[in-house]
Amino acid sequence: MPLPRALLLDLDDTILDAHRNPDEAWIGVCREFAARVGAPSPEALHTAVLQSRDWFWADAERSRRGRLAMEGTRREIVRLALGRLDLPYSPAAEAMADRFTELRHKAIKLFPDATDTLQRLKDSGVRLGLLTNGNSAYQRGKIARFGLEPFFDHIQIEEEFGVGKPDERAFRNALSLLDAEPKDAWMVGDNLEADILGAQQVGIHAIWMDADRAGLPDGTGVRPDRIIGSLSELLS
Repeated sequence: MPLPRALLLDLDDTILDAHRNPDEAWIGVCREFAARVGAPSPEALHTAVLQSRDWFWADAERSRRGRLAMEGTRREIVRLALGRLDLPYSPAAEAMADRFTELRHKAIKLFPDATDTLQRLKDSGVRLGLLTNGNSAYQRGKIARFGLEPFFDHIQIEEEFGVGKPDERAFRNALSLLDAEPKDAWMVGDNLEADILGAQQVGIHAIWMDADRAGLPDGTGVRPDRIIGSLSELLS
């Protein structure tokens, strides 16, 4: 398949290995802080955290607000978890949430083929757009940390633009600035609703990044136009 005129890419878990396997970090944090926050056991604390996390992110509006203030969101998840255990929120609880944020930030890394693929796409004349949801400072920090800005003709962050994926305005604005029509563009991302369904609703060829190669989750009604396990597959 020939390359498109324009290619929109998600950032986290598409270019950066950022949010996969968070349970490992939570397990370590719960072991470190269980006694300090008064939890009956690290296991009980971990279970409460996961229940609170899943509840928080299940709602679209909470998710939108939460991703614009991730540090505060993680503190809120810990507060909710402690509430499930009838425990008060305390300075130790805040330190627990911040420790998780610290560990997750340190764990972020580029996927091995990311920068080489971006360079080859750019050298091929494809107009590249980075389309990411979230907080401006947090996302800009990652872009700078990994030297990604030079690869892109347009970078669009939810907080800066005012709306994020899957809102069609986010996709249409990015394509307009890349001088491309939906039929001449691809979108690559790991989120089936925000990246894939959002792109398909405006007529963009939507490619799902399945870095774990786990396949589509049971029960999803979203059907990507293509599934890849690494960015380099875009070149084949």
